[in-house]
Amino acid sequence: MHLFKSVFIRVHLPNCLNLSSSAISAPLRLWFLFVFTPLAAQTEVPAALEKAKTDLTATLADLEKTRAAITAGKPALSAEFAKAELELREKRRLVRIVRLSKEDRAEELRQLRTDLAARQQDATYLAGLLKDHALKTTTLSTPGAAPLEIPPAIIAANPDAPAEALAGRLLILDAAIDRMEALLGGSTSPGQASDPEGKISQGTLAALGPVSFFLSDDKTTGGDIIASAPGEIPHYVPGSAEDFAALITGKEVALPLDPSGGNARAMDEIDSGFLDMIRKGGLWVWPIMFLALISLVFGLVKLARFARYREPTDAWVSAILAALRTGDREKAAALAYGQKHPAGAVMEKLISVSENSADLVEETLYEQLMAVQSKASSLLPVIAITAATSPLLGLLGTVSGMITTFNLITLFGSGDPKPLAGGISEALITTLFGLVVAIPALILHAFLSRRAQGIVQTTERLGLSFVNGLRTKL
Repeated sequence: MHLFKSVFIRVHLPNCLNLSSSAISAPLRLWFLFVFTPLAAQTEVPAALEKAKTDLTATLADLEKTRAAITAGKPALSAEFAKAELELREKRRLVRIVRLSKEDRAEELRQLRTDLAARQQDATYLAGLLKDHALKTTTLSTPGAAPLEIPPAIIAANPDAPAEALAGRLLILDAAIDRMEALLGGSTSPGQASDPEGKISQGTLAALGPVSFFLSDDKTTGGDIIASAPGEIPHYVPGSAEDFAALITGKEVALPLDPSGGNARAMDEIDSGFLDMIRKGGLWVWPIMFLALISLVFGLVKLARFARYREPTDAWVSAILAALRTGDREKAAALAYGQKHPAGAVMEKLISVSENSADLVEETLYEQLMAVQSKASSLLPVIAITAATSPLLGLLGTVSGMITTFNLITLFGSGDPKPLAGGISEALITTLFGLVVAIPALILHAFLSRRAQGIVQTTERLGLSFVNGLRTKL
């Protein structure tokens, strides 16, 4: 709509210009401004838009260049930042150290010295272990085994320098590995050994792993070496000399092998029989054996006596009462006499006094029960005494043997524990015998006591049944 108005005005504008300025009224001038102002703005907007687009394009290009520059400079900047951060951390550490008091620095120094002493102790301990390994390997090596190739100076290194001593003694590990490889392949050395009779022969000692063999120089005797004390001449168990000769020359041969390293033979040698244990037990074994004999004899006697008894029944008492009711006292006495049980003798006595009052018969019963109880429990106290005395005698023998062992320690010291262990084991033999005697005796006494108590109770029950039967008769 404004466009049409503008065209109209442009067409008729010359006529308007012929008017005087005074003739133009104020409203007209205002209308003129409102009409022509949009036309001027419309002509300037496209140019401004083009300029804005150009400026925007240039700005975006500058932004991309700036971003590329920032991206290119990031690695260097990150490196500089990390370096600055590391320097800052180091400076902070130095500042912290500077700020530490004198006491704190002294405490840290003491801690460092403590750690150093601990490390030196560890090094000294490890160096000592390696030294002990070298000494034990050299001293306790199997006869015929390859020696440990290590200079003595390394073993005797200065302990005041633990780090240097440990570093030098690490060579012991290499030498030990080399020695193990040599043992796996087998090694030989000249030496001597003794047979079971004590005859010493010169020959060749061959070591193969943990086992060793011996072959005399004349190749007439040989065998596998058994364990012996360090420093002693090794002794061997005779075997096939031809097989050992073939083994030493490197041939394939089948030989018997003791996987226990001789311990099985040693156990077989020290394993003793019953008579040998009695001999080693000493003086106190004989009283224990005497108590065992008494307990055994008395126990067998009581068992044989109790085995003859036959348990009577209530029908037996009823038969005796029936015979008495009929006046046949001989039959009643015969029934009582034929019973193989203490109750039979008691019943005979009761039948003999059955003509009296029932109270008198009952008193007679209790008198007879006392005799039955005494007879049933006879010899049992002796068995109880053997069960109680045998372990005490065994303990007495052990104490006596230990006193002897300690006297030997006082005279010869305790350097070798084997004699001491042998003496202690021999001293304990008496305790062993005491327990072996006491346990069966205690069990036997309990069984016989129970059996005797049952006999007394059965006799008492049958006797009371007889007395009650007499009262019923009355």
